[in-house]
Amino acid sequence: MSAVAVRRLLLLLLLFVVLTMPLAWLWLQWGEAVYVRLLRDILDPLYDAMGLRPHRGGPVIPRLVSIVPLTVLMAITPGMSWRRRVVGVLVGLLVCAFFHLLLFVLVDAAYAVLAQRPRARQTKIVPFLQIYDGIPFVVWLFFARDFLRRLVPAFGEPANGR
Repeated sequence: MSAVAVRRLLLLLLLFVVLTMPLAWLWLQWGEAVYVRLLRDILDPLYDAMGLRPHRGGPVIPRLVSIVPLTVLMAITPGMSWRRRVVGVLVGLLVCAFFHLLLFVLVDAAYAVLAQRPRARQTKIVPFLQIYDGIPFVVWLFFARDFLRRLVPAFGEPANGR
């Protein structure tokens, strides 16, 4: 990798950090509470039908900030058309929202079933949280694949035997 490419990559990393930090702060100060209320409004009829009680303060809420790095990555990735960026952000937000809803249900169900067994509850929840943490980056990888192929040419090569 040339010195120019390394500098460009470092600049992108710096830009990512510089944009993500204040946007994450804004999200945590104002956006997250509104978003959680929206998710709860969507889930309330389902919870009523299932007889499930929402558990406030579970491990899901701190992970709702993941839409910020997704949005920043989509905004700063070089060589993407604006249409691809917008579609990527919208698809990413929908995928994240779906997984947030799923995580709320899974966590609340785990609290209902395993209320007295915190260790068992944790072992049931943590794998889903780890999978979710990677979802925004998987969405970005899909939409940024052309950039990644230019960055690492081997990504564009077919596998041996095909």
